[in-house]
Amino acid sequence: MKHSLFKNHSFLFLISAQTVSNLGDWLHLVALFALVAFKWHADPIAMAGITLCMVLPSILFGSPAGWLADRFNRKVLMSFSDFARCGCVLGIAFSVSLWQVYIFLFFLGFFSAVFTPAESGLLRQVVGENQIQAAIGTSEMINNSAKIIGPVAGGALISLTGIKGAFYLDAISFFLSALLLFGIKAPTLQSPVKSDLEHREKVSLTEGFRFLSGFPVLKIGLIVFCTMILALQISDSQAMILIRDIKNATVHFASWCIAASGFGMLTASVLFTKIKLGEKLITLKISPAILGLGCIMVSTGTGWPIGIIEAVYPCVFFLMGFSFTMAVIPFDVLVQKKTPETHTGRVFGTINSLSTLAVLVGILLGGSLSE
Repeated sequence: MKHSLFKNHSFLFLISAQTVSNLGDWLHLVALFALVAFKWHADPIAMAGITLCMVLPSILFGSPAGWLADRFNRKVLMSFSDFARCGCVLGIAFSVSLWQVYIFLFFLGFFSAVFTPAESGLLRQVVGENQIQAAIGTSEMINNSAKIIGPVAGGALISLTGIKGAFYLDAISFFLSALLLFGIKAPTLQSPVKSDLEHREKVSLTEGFRFLSGFPVLKIGLIVFCTMILALQISDSQAMILIRDIKNATVHFASWCIAASGFGMLTASVLFTKIKLGEKLITLKISPAILGLGCIMVSTGTGWPIGIIEAVYPCVFFLMGFSFTMAVIPFDVLVQKKTPETHTGRVFGTINSLSTLAVLVGILLGGSLSE
């Protein structure tokens, strides 16, 4: 299955564009926080504004963007979004004040919101149903590899090229991603029959949510998925504070815990690319329990001897990362299989909006718990 998948030239162009774009995303994140936090010495409120500008567009425009992805050429939408994001990153590089950064970040988030559902829909167009699991697993492997490589590579590049140089490289990555997308040859999307019901649905921005609600397994899966994102965001914010309060713990140890979480996600991506998945989403019943157990162990284990902590905590973080991807891949695969090609944009636009909202709520709750 995987061998034939990598003979699919359109998929190779799509996954190559994703790889370049994902590495660029991490590069601009590192450069952005280096610019605002270290060069401009922004206060916590200003940093919160940065986070808000990055996530708010996906919450507000995820569903409308999904509607666009089902009505227009997805490859063109993605290429246009990449070119626009290239311009936004260059705008940040030349910004001289925080409010300018906020504006460019908001537009960057907007075009990312347009890109995401179009990408999910295009993946379904270029990959057969019998290969969709391998395709999603490969995509998650790239995402999780970028989470490990991106911050390290970003820090190294900033030290070599400076903050502006990092933004330039990120802009180039978006430009290159847009060019790679032109190599995709996707089948023409078949338009649905224009019944009265369909005519009403055209203007409905909640159609993606209504479609998901029509399948109990998808509705429950979405609730569990968003809840896990919420819990993961809260635990991320609390974990660093808990590790900081451990006697004799170091920044190096904290970085090992973060890396272990990333490796857990990557391992699950590799594993769930090959395991045959059913439609009952058994993994969604198991993964929250693993994540919850990990959170309990991290929060209650701060008083253990440092030797035990150094041995156990990385393993716990590994399992927490593993459990999250253990839920993501089966859920994405089932959504792709259940959703008609003509509706994938709206459905994944809705998922993007709700999952990003969970991220924002998790950040806010994590911050309030830290006080």
